Amino acid sequence: MKRMLLFFLLIVLVAGGAFISITRDWQTPEIKLPDTKYVNHEVIAMTSDNRGLGEICYYLDGKSESKSCVHAGGAAVYELKVDLSSLADGEHEMCITAADENQMFPNKANLCRAYTLDKVPPKAVLEAATRYMQRGGAAAVFVSTPERETDIQVIVGDYQFPFISNAEGTRHFAIFAHPHDIEMAAFKPVVQIKDLAGNTRRLLIGTISKDRTFNKDNLNVPHSFIESKALEMLNKEGSDKETFLEMNRNLRAASQAKIRSATSAAEAIAPMWQGVFYRNAGAPKAQYADHRTYLLDNEKIDQQTHFGLDIAGLATMPIRAANDGVVTFADYVGIYGNCILINHGGHVSTLYAHLSQIDVTPGTSVTKEQVIGRSGNTGMAGGDHLHYATYVADVPVEPTEWFDSFWLKSRIDAIYSDFKATE
Repeated sequence: MKRMLLFFLLIVLVAGGAFISITRDWQTPEIKLPDTKYVNHEVIAMTSDNRGLGEICYYLDGKSESKSCVHAGGAAVYELKVDLSSLADGEHEMCITAADENQMFPNKANLCRAYTLDKVPPKAVLEAATRYMQRGGAAAVFVSTPERETDIQVIVGDYQFPFISNAEGTRHFAIFAHPHDIEMAAFKPVVQIKDLAGNTRRLLIGTISKDRTFNKDNLNVPHSFIESKALEMLNKEGSDKETFLEMNRNLRAASQAKIRSATSAAEAIAPMWQGVFYRNAGAPKAQYADHRTYLLDNEKIDQQTHFGLDIAGLATMPIRAANDGVVTFADYVGIYGNCILINHGGHVSTLYAHLSQIDVTPGTSVTKEQVIGRSGNTGMAGGDHLHYATYVADVPVEPTEWFDSFWLKSRIDAIYSDFKATE
């Protein structure tokens, strides 16, 4: 009888242990707080648990007796927003506690982190800016801040233009553009400054932009051109509409993205240019922002925008750098063929495309009018010429402005001189 009782108790203990091991949730909830030093009006705590969350609480500055709680109702993930707007700026500690929904054996977790609360937006003064510009053109702005600021840019629609700053981070200079596709009513350039706590200050730049009309061209595309370029750029045969669109639409987009990426990645250095930009010799063909309609067998098959200045001179003529700078890219790129990109500082770059020969390498410093290669018809070119483009950040702008000494001195260099002036 005793043996039977012991055996029964053993079965109960084993079954109970098995039940506990099966039903017991051994995993504690997970709590994540922002890994930053500075915060502003609120902090978001992310909590999660594989079997559902129960009570979640927070308290500040060690005052656990005044904690505030919510019940997550078994949610696997819960976002707890902690409002800090009533607190004074300064140092604070935040603690989060979380329990899972297990009624019998609840698991609990807690996490505390110290933050510096800062609810005051950055202060800034718009010291100088270009007064007048044109659609598709460039302008400059100079801003000062009493404290070091590192996240500052000009915003124009969806476009962003970075600043360069002095060593103290209190004086900031930027060149920005009125992108050709931003309508006049939507052109409202602003300086946006965001501090380490996420507070934002926005200043409207009072630059006035003049509208302009861009050229429109119809281009007939011979089948022989498609066949020749498909072999060069796609390494495939074809002379039909689909082959042309693969080059003129798909490859064009990829090529432009690669150039924009290269301009964005260029080192942020002070302007290096020496006076007006040099224009390579030759007759102008296509202009900046020309709108092109392509026809194949009298059928409209594509439309694209031309983002540079085409210059036609002698075949394989020497191509010279427009101004002092550093070569950031020199290679073959899709529709641009053999091309060179030069960083002139101030987030201004120039592109030289369709070259037959490249005579410089990335990282090389070049001087104004130095020979960097020879013209050609590589890439999407129908004849020997130079495709020359100017970029501000990663946005193509009207290149002919930079050939005008008065424009450069009054619209760009004057603002940069104010920025460089002794405080």
